[in-house]
Amino acid sequence: MKNLSILFVAVSVLFACNSEKKPEETAAKTEEKSESATVTYAYKAAYSHDFSIGNANHSKTVLELFKMWEENKLDDMKSLLADSVNIEFPDGNKFADNTADSMINFAKHFRNQIKSIRIEFDGWMPVASNDKGEDYVLTWSREYTTDMSGKADSARVHAYFLIKNNKIRHWSEFLQKLAPAPPPKK
Repeated sequence: MKNLSILFVAVSVLFACNSEKKPEETAAKTEEKSESATVTYAYKAAYSHDFSIGNANHSKTVLELFKMWEENKLDDMKSLLADSVNIEFPDGNKFADNTADSMINFAKHFRNQIKSIRIEFDGWMPVASNDKGEDYVLTWSREYTTDMSGKADSARVHAYFLIKNNKIRHWSEFLQKLAPAPPPKK
């Protein structure tokens, strides 16, 4: 009888230890439930409202493109670009459905007017549109340029990049002028 009592106590303690919920597990389950709850928004998204964090390698690709622009290594961009590329510029102009080679030639025309450029990033984020099955990279940066005549300029830039098959297919830029422009770092 004594052995049976000890066995009963041991089993009871074992079940009691295993049935306790850890605070982390409880918090994670509560967070899961609140995230999956339906939210009613004041507006309907024209494209999508169902985004999640995307592939970090897509951000790497976009940042490499920026580095090539900054270092004037435009021919190297081809490996990062889709066969057809679209760009929407802040002034409303567009570069639409042209080959990667024609985009690089177009970029060379503008880059040749810039003596120096320095880009500083405030942040970037890869996102995936869950309901559309598309991948994007969002960037926030500051760009400091000096043209061939020595005139300095600066801007805050937000852009989003559409990634298709691990290549940049499209991007759209939004710009805000900064004043005054600090001199480029040497």
